[in-house]
Amino acid sequence: MDPLIRMAVERDIGGDEQIINTMNVTYRDITFKHLLLPIWISAFKFKDKVYRFLVNARTGEVQGERPWSWLKILLAALATAAVIGTVIIILLMYRNGG
Repeated sequence: MDPLIRMAVERDIGGDEQIINTMNVTYRDITFKHLLLPIWISAFKFKDKVYRFLVNARTGEVQGERPWSWLKILLAALATAAVIGTVIIILLMYRNGG
């Protein structure tokens, strides 16, 4: 809080340059608030590595780490390339009169 109070004092003084010789701050009625979030925190172990993740219980959004299957990624990329290639070939054949 001290930096915020110092900025408020400087703003009250105004001008181009402020000199604060002393500043005596007293804190009273200090309280805190509990923050309750509907979040589930968990982890799982896969191939000797721990993956942590969070689930927002209100929205269902999931964030965290996950294992990647490079074989599945490669197969998906090849399938996508095959579909795009097939579409291009069909469009070229249709354009040239088949």
